Formats: sequence, structure tokens, C-alpha cells
Amino acid sequence: MHFRKTVPAITLGVVSLTAPLLATGTSTAATETTRATAIGATGADSSRVEEARLTDHAGRPSGTLSAKAASRSGKVFSTGEITGERFSSLGLSWKKESAVDSGLTAEARIHRDGAWESWREVPLELEEGVAEEAKRAGAPAFYTDDADGVEVRFTAPKGSLPQDLRLSFIDPAKSPASAAPDRQRRSAQPAVQPVQPVVKLRQDWGADESLADPGYKTQPSLKAALVHHTVTGNNSYSQQQVPQIINGIYVHHITVLGYGDFPYHFVVDRFGGIWEGRKGSIQMRPSTSIPGILGGHATGFNTNTFGVAALGNFEPNNSDGGENTGPDPKPSQAMNKSLADLLAWKVGQYQLNPQGSTQLVSAGGGGTNPHPAGKALTVPVISSHRDVNVTACPGGKLYETLPALRQQVADRLG
Repeated sequence: MHFRKTVPAITLGVVSLTAPLLATGTSTAATETTRATAIGATGADSSRVEEARLTDHAGRPSGTLSAKAASRSGKVFSTGEITGERFSSLGLSWKKESAVDSGLTAEARIHRDGAWESWREVPLELEEGVAEEAKRAGAPAFYTDDADGVEVRFTAPKGSLPQDLRLSFIDPAKSPASAAPDRQRRSAQPAVQPVQPVVKLRQDWGADESLADPGYKTQPSLKAALVHHTVTGNNSYSQQQVPQIINGIYVHHITVLGYGDFPYHFVVDRFGGIWEGRKGSIQMRPSTSIPGILGGHATGFNTNTFGVAALGNFEPNNSDGGENTGPDPKPSQAMNKSLADLLAWKVGQYQLNPQGSTQLVSAGGGGTNPHPAGKALTVPVISSHRDVNVTACPGGKLYETLPALRQQVADRLG
């Protein structure tokens, strides 16, 4: 990694530093070179992640980050312009135990095709909490599409930044399957009732299986579904961009945040595509060798639940992800139909009442989970992230569709 000012090189787990990036605007600073290797399998199709440390372990700016000014909103810090090889998602992460200013905001402007674009708000989702399996805290993967430069600025009302704050440049692996997003197929498993909808497999979004933990993280059974939204970019993504967005979520969670695998069991896009997320999610069903798969989607409530994420941002008047959602960011009809099809399939397999309630027991974890370990919580069988944690997820406009979604699932199950 090459910078015009010295930036400490960070290697986190399997993360390797590849493809040089250049911080511009300071012609007299030193240049630092680090050894380049690949993540996962070697070759052009390997996933690549570069990281730059923005604060030290005390939260003081380091590397490319510096204090720029004070505004009415607080102290402003900027990375300056950083350009280099191409990436398609950005990641922000920090020490898991670090205190974070609840008013902290981040913005980025992206460089592509020889020009700088306008500033976009980067979702920090500070209310989302930290999953038990995560090794670091952080924001969702921020989808940029193909870009070759960025400048990030932070506004901190209290003038403080998270400890060991890092900026990651993510270039997920591509595969022949991920280049054909319309190719759909069912998994190789015996026919079950209710009928499985068409689900695109992990290889269809280009998953580099060498990154994830080997084997399956099983659990005894499932009692509820939790609906989420991803807040990873704007709501007007194209169908061709979907595999790259999903792959960015995967690489970010594993290599930057330290998860063992994809956080959600399934993802549904605005075109109605259903995608396998965490490994084993298609195969899991009662009375088999995979009775349930443990996810990483809801702090303290991953046990006995499965997570379904709608690709997009459904919180009204929210610019997280770069595009203001406006007053009515409803999920599309195609997304609603596929959510109902997917939930009917899995809820039916586990013989759950889609209009009923169930009891979940908190595993604790603090943060956005206000329920101490051992506390029982009664929730609908088809619930959402905000029903168990303090969060806006899955966004107000998706949340208000849940009563109708439960009815649609019940109708499909007869």
C-alpha cells in the first residue's frame, strides 16, 4: 500500500493488503510500501481488502486522518483524498469495546471515471449493536459500485472518535456464477412441503468459501424469523449489481468485523431475487443433520431465530447509504412476494404459526440489546430486528408491512 503520508499497515486475521492506494494532497510526506498478498485462494478472482488505520488505540487521529475544523455540529476529521486501485465497497470498523459518540456521523465522496462525486452519508448504524461472534464493531458494508478513490470525513459532536478506527477498501471475488445474476436454481435436496421457492446459491453471488469458517454452525431448532434491512447503498441498485453488493456484505463481515460467515440466512432484493446467505440455510430443517443454522444478525437473539434481510433502506427520510429515501420507501411488490414465499417455506418446514407468538430467551450482550441474559421475551413468530433490539431496522416502511406479510404467509400455508 503506497501513501504520500505514512499510514500504519494493518493485517486483521485473513485480511491482506493488496493493490496500492495513494493519499493525495501532501507532496512532502513519506511513502510506505507493504507486502501484497491475496485473501483466500490465489489468483485474479480472490477477494481483496486493504485497510488503513485512522485512529490509534486511544482514539487519536493517525495515518491519513487529521482534524480539519470545528462546526456547529462538532469537530470535523478528514482522511483527505485517497486514490488507487478499484474497489466496490467501503468498510468502517473499530475496537469492539470502544465507546462511540452516539452523534458521530460520516460522509464520503467517491472518485470514479476521473471525477469526484458529491458527498454521501455513510451509514454507521450505531444502534445496531455488535453480534456475539464479531471480533470488531463497525458499520455495514457501504456499496460504492466500481470506484478508485474516496475521501471520508467524520463529524464528532463530542470531538472524540472510536478507538482503532479503520477504513477498508473491499474488492470481492468475482466468479462466472456472480456474473449471471438471473441464473436461478434450487438446491440439491429432497422435495419438501411447503414448496421451496427459487433460491440463488452462495456461488451465484461469488462467495469465496475459503474465507468462512468450515462446516456448519448448527442449533437445535428455529422458533421465529427476524426481518432486517441491509442499508448498504441506495435503493435504486440494478439487478446486475446485486451479487456484488451481497458479496461486499460477506467480505466485510468476515475480514473486517471478524464474523465466521454471512450474518443473515437469506437476502431478498427489490427484483424478487432470493439469495442464500449463511452456509447451510437452505438445507436446514427439523429432524435432519442440520436442524437449524445459528446466524449473526441480532445481538442476544440469534439462538432459535433465522434472519431474512431485505436489500435496501426502508427508513423514511433517511440518507444513510447515499440516497435520501424520501417519505415513503416501501419495499417493491416483487420483494414483498418473495419475502412471503421465503417465509412460508421456512415457517412451514418448522410448523410454526405465522400469525402466532413465541418466546425467545436473551443471551445478553448489552449494547442495543436491553434484555439481560436469561430474560424471556414474547414476540410474533414473524418479527423484526427492532422487536428484540433497540434499532430502526428493518426501517419504518418495511416494518409496517409485517401484519400483511404474516397474513400472506398464512394464506400460502392454507
